[in-house]
Amino acid sequence: GYAPPAAVGRFVRHRDGHCRAPGCAREARFCDLDHVIAYPAGATTATNLQTLCRTHHGFKHHGGWTVTMTPDGVCTWTAPNGRSHTTHPTALHDDAA
Repeated sequence: GYAPPAAVGRFVRHRDGHCRAPGCAREARFCDLDHVIAYPAGATTATNLQTLCRTHHGFKHHGGWTVTMTPDGVCTWTAPNGRSHTTHPTALHDDAA
């Protein structure tokens, strides 16, 4: 379905730690869960979900930005002008420490 199971939502919020938009530090607990590849074409799984604050959720869908995500949660945002920005999940940094 569209809405993720509670365990998947907890995992994604823990993995991401914050809004995944470039430069945003809004805590994941205050963010929406967003399908990187829009549902129903994209599955409701941890490898296709990211946390986005309401502002950046709208920005992604209406601002001309595109996002791709690797299986370990690294996101690449591409601006309308073609410039790319990479964001990393907090848990990936925590695991490396």
